[in-house]
Amino acid sequence: MKNKFSYLDHFFILKKVLIRVLVLFAIVFSIFFYFHEFVFNFFSQPLQLSLKSTHGEVIATQLLSTFVVPLKLSMLSSFYLIFPYIIGEIWFFIKPGLYDDEKKFIKNILMISMTLVFVAFCFCFYLVFPQVILFFINFAPEGLSLKIDINFYLDLLINLIFAFTVAFQIPIIVLFLIHLKIISAIKIKKMRPYIYVLVFIFSAVLTPPDVLSQILLALPMIFLFEFGLFISNFFEKK
Repeated sequence: MKNKFSYLDHFFILKKVLIRVLVLFAIVFSIFFYFHEFVFNFFSQPLQLSLKSTHGEVIATQLLSTFVVPLKLSMLSSFYLIFPYIIGEIWFFIKPGLYDDEKKFIKNILMISMTLVFVAFCFCFYLVFPQVILFFINFAPEGLSLKIDINFYLDLLINLIFAFTVAFQIPIIVLFLIHLKIISAIKIKKMRPYIYVLVFIFSAVLTPPDVLSQILLALPMIFLFEFGLFISNFFEKK
């Protein structure tokens, strides 16, 4: 049964939710920024390990990089750390306005979405990103001294993490489309060839201009699309 709130009530509740999220984000961000050396060492590890064989080094070509890089990395770390809390706040905000069957569906969706965000980060950072770095380094001519700008490295890392985070939400999109009866599972299955082509186009747009990273993004997207279809059948049966 739905609880009846006025629009003003929803506004004040949402305001409190946003304040709590922002306060927590500010606290966590301050901690990460204070220990920015540890954060930098963690995120630069794939690059540092890849450069050992080439005796390359990481450099900063701009004075502001010494401040901007820790700032960006602290924000990225803070977001992933408090993400479960954000999901919890979203759930408790929308829960009073849902019927019992809707509560079960949305709760499951939020849990799957939260899990996929962390899976996307781990898959990208520990598996895909090191391979992408090695791919580019191996193209360097013998005897060339590599000096990689930390700003370029960080932008590449954030773009890839963003691309994988978005791509790993495909099952959620498929579930919503089928559950809301916008499109049936049968029609989606018939559209498979076109969807696969769109997946590779999407991968080419969001990843660096190399075949390896495009394939490493496209293949999980196809798998997640099929996974979304599979679990949508499960939800429909329930």
